[in-house]
This record gives sequence, structure tokens and C-alpha cells, in this order.
Amino acid sequence: MTPDISLLRVFHAVMEERNVTAAAQRLGQSQSTVSAALSRLRAVLGDELFLRARYGVEPTEKALEIAPDIAAGLERLEQAFRAAEPFDPARTTRRFRLLLGPYAEIVLAPELAAAFAQEAPSARLEISPIGPDLDPRVLAGHAFDLAVGRFHAPPEDLVVSELINDGFRCIVAPQALADGAPLDRALYETLPHVVIAPPGKWRTGVYKRTEATGLRRNTTVEVTHFLTAAPTVARLGGIATVPARVAAMTAGPYGLRNLPVPIDLGTFPSQIAWHPHLRRDPGHAWLRGLIAGLAARFTAAG
Repeated sequence: MTPDISLLRVFHAVMEERNVTAAAQRLGQSQSTVSAALSRLRAVLGDELFLRARYGVEPTEKALEIAPDIAAGLERLEQAFRAAEPFDPARTTRRFRLLLGPYAEIVLAPELAAAFAQEAPSARLEISPIGPDLDPRVLAGHAFDLAVGRFHAPPEDLVVSELINDGFRCIVAPQALADGAPLDRALYETLPHVVIAPPGKWRTGVYKRTEATGLRRNTTVEVTHFLTAAPTVARLGGIATVPARVAAMTAGPYGLRNLPVPIDLGTFPSQIAWHPHLRRDPGHAWLRGLIAGLAARFTAAG
């Protein structure tokens, strides 16, 4: 058959949303229109494509097989139209999808949201979490525009560059320190620590740095996210070692002291990664420039 682009767009939306109602809202169509489009696709392809599930739909093996090609084809069509038209952030309704690591999400998301509201008010910004190992297929397959995180072994088929550097600070409950007492190594190693231990294989830079220096932490509680550390430290009356920018954002609201680590743990980078096929995409170039500008402001602010 000659493919109907509107049907392929419906397929792609349902595949990503895994919910017919959500796909219809995304496409600006009624649920009945989307359901009718799926019925036409099922008849043409001779497969159910999507089966009812508890909270939406699940793709069949056939749907999973054809999904990457459909996504890539739709993206190439969109790129062709984008290249033919000048990009105006003030008027665009484009959806930008980013993969951000835990640190990058805390630091970048609020600033990105504010920048989008000012420069591209009709655009849509979507942020999803990324694990420690970036699979280049998620960027090559056009599902996401770029990723920001720490990539210990950057994929060779992506453009990867350093974006932000940060150091480490301690957030400390005020009752854990006598008035005017310094946070020395002995006290640091004695205080009850809230340790950030993200799920899976991802471990924060503090792990490697403390092991390398022999600095010990009296681990009392482990949490999975930086933003959980501050309220937990406040309730526990202890300490946590976090990125300097996270300390600056969270210490004040919870009445914690923001102090240097007794031993210099150095700095750690966050990197930006994207696929070369987007090099000439004017909208993507605008996005990269926007993020680079935010990173430069972070650097200037120290």
C-alpha cells in the first residue's frame, strides 16, 4: 500500500504514549478518530498492533518491529520541512525531548523551563530520566533530541562534549556542629551521613572520590535522589556530601549549613550528547545554544 502519513503519525503517538486517549490529546484529535486510524492500520498490516493493558495498551511484536522505521521516517520528513523553513523559537510549537541525569535535571530543568517560557512559549519541553549507560539508539532513533549526564564511555557515533563542571560541598544540620566549630575530617567521619545511592549501576562521583582519598562516611541512611538528602539531613541531624550547586539550592530552605568537604574531592563533569543527523536542524541548533548559554552562566557564577 501507499503509506498514509496521518496513520503513521497515529501509530507513532500510540507507540510512545502507550495510551489511546493520551495519543489523541497529543495529536489534537478525538479518541474515536485515533481508534479508527488504528483499525485501518490493523486491517492493512494484518496485526492487532496494540493490545489492551491495565493502564493503556501494549504493542505486539509486529508493532515493536516496525516502530523504529516508522519513527525514523517521520523524523526525516519533519527534518525536511524544518530545513525548508526558518526556525522561530517565539512561534514554534515543536516538542523537544531531553534525557537528563539526576544532577542535570536538578540544575538544568528549572532554568530550561524559564528560558522556554521566555523564548519559546508555545514549544513543549519534555524531560525523561537517563541511566548511567547511554544507548546511542535512543538518540539515533529520533525519540529524544539530546542527553545530558555523565558518560564514562561516550558512544562513538554521538557528538559528546563537556557542558558543566561542579565540585562537592557538605550540607550539615546546625545541631551537628558546635558554634564556630570547623567541619574537620574527624567530625566528618563521625557524623551520621545521608548517602545518595541512585538505583542501578549509577553511582555518584562522591563514591569514587571518597574511596580514592580514604575519606570515610558513617552511612546511616541511603536515599536515591539528591533532593531527598536535604530534608533527611535536617530530620536526622547529620550530614550529606552533594554537588556544590545542589548544596546551594537546598541548604537554605532546610536550615542547613553549606560547608566545604574536609578533603578536596575535585570536580566532576556533566556532558551533552546528541546525534550528528541533527547538526543542521535549526531548532536543535537553537536548543543546543540555549543549553550552552545556561552552562556558561553557571560557570560564570562559579
